[in-house]
Amino acid sequence: MLDDGSPEPVDMAGAGESPSGKAVPVTLRMSPEHVATLARRARAAGVHRGKYICTLLDGAPAPALPADHLALVAALRASTDRVAAMSADLNAFMRLLERVPASQLEGYRAGLKSLAGDLREHLHMASALLAELTPSRKPQR
Repeated sequence: MLDDGSPEPVDMAGAGESPSGKAVPVTLRMSPEHVATLARRARAAGVHRGKYICTLLDGAPAPALPADHLALVAALRASTDRVAAMSADLNAFMRLLERVPASQLEGYRAGLKSLAGDLREHLHMASALLAELTPSRKPQR
């Protein structure tokens, strides 16, 4: 009951988190070999060292990016750009079809509307995937 002057125990449950939910700086003491390994593995995963340590604590270490990761992202981005252009052209064509009252075009209208919806869904999913694939930090060369 008497205060003996020793510091109170620290509750480590909330360590590393600020009340605002933003990351806070933490200092770790490690051997040079561990520091080099940490830097190498974080760089291979395309994340900064703090993020890599968080993935370790979460029990799912960030996997290394494939050697052709940047080429794959560039190819997916280029393909998505082409699909986006095709979607815009398709929507313009759909607007033209709406002006033609011919009943023979109704089958085409339904198919094109379905295709336009599929293209929008693809673009939505591809943009989310691109955001996940893009490393938070540029690989060092």
